[in-house]
Amino acid sequence: MGRIIAIANQKGGVGKTTTCISLGVGLARKKKRVLLIDFDPQGNSTQSLGYNPDMLEVTVSDVLDRVIEKDYTIANDYGIIHSQEGIDILPANIELATMEMKLLAVYIGREKILDKYIQMISDNYDYILLDCKPSLDIITLNALTAADSVLIPVQAQFYSVKGLEQLLNTINQVVTGGLNTRLTIEGILLTLANPQTNNFKEIKKVVEGAYGQHINVYHTHIPRAVTAEEAPASGKSIYLYDGTGKVAAAYEQFTQEFIKEA
Repeated sequence: MGRIIAIANQKGGVGKTTTCISLGVGLARKKKRVLLIDFDPQGNSTQSLGYNPDMLEVTVSDVLDRVIEKDYTIANDYGIIHSQEGIDILPANIELATMEMKLLAVYIGREKILDKYIQMISDNYDYILLDCKPSLDIITLNALTAADSVLIPVQAQFYSVKGLEQLLNTINQVVTGGLNTRLTIEGILLTLANPQTNNFKEIKKVVEGAYGQHINVYHTHIPRAVTAEEAPASGKSIYLYDGTGKVAAAYEQFTQEFIKEA
């Protein structure tokens, strides 16, 4: 059974999707079988890997619909795209936004719809990465209920760090409330960093001081770079778009650290 990791932060613009794709491709480059589930109605992971969300016949919404209808005859490759970068992706589009109302209408087990699907296909992968939307609702709760652990990208700035507490409280409620007692925190990854500044050094010190005793704070940090902002529009990961740049090097180092600590 593959490890299921939710990449989550309720704050947008922290490099969540870039981290999800870069870790996925980094793991695939190390011969791991990886599925990325785009679980954000904006479809950012889908677009960032070169696919038009509005042109796809099957997305994660269709998969969830079939599970809600108790159709468990879903083929292992139903809706899954085999990308040129070595990872599989279950795409998303704006239809996922309407899924919240459908999930809320499920009387029993609304938080476990995604989990039921993942249990059907998890043996096909070493890692399943869930790119969560930047909010804490029933969609994200489905991801947290299905996951083994949560990877938290945090932009190296004061307000991003301050917002960590809400996500950590939600994770704690998922565990203590019995929705997913196996859920742990994979670690905190500092992103969009400028390591030469005093601000970054102070933020790093605050994060390690506040959380480092109980939560893994990765030694690797991801620097800010124009190429990382340009890569999604090109439909390529940072490895294809700027493979010799500092962001690709940082994600390669992070992937090695991630595997070593797994």
